[in-house]
Amino acid sequence: MKARYELDKMQITLSNVTLRHFADSYVLLKAADENKNEVTIKLSHDQADFLEAEFRELNRRRRTYSEAEREIDEEEDSYNLFSPEFLTEE
Repeated sequence: MKARYELDKMQITLSNVTLRHFADSYVLLKAADENKNEVTIKLSHDQADFLEAEFRELNRRRRTYSEAEREIDEEEDSYNLFSPEFLTEE
């Protein structure tokens, strides 16, 4: 099943629900926006571990991309004042 929900300015909460039989325990992820729209997802601990790893990888890629963009911006902002392209003969 695929579903897509868009919540603006969402508040995310995670709860670890521990039951008497540990195998039945789960992680509850809730996302709610300021209009009281809410999405609740029940995850097994394995699914929660997988989701955590996915978020970690996404953040790693975002930071890598952000650092690469910053380096490009710095290169574009810097120039050699004594470069021949800036010297014009009059």
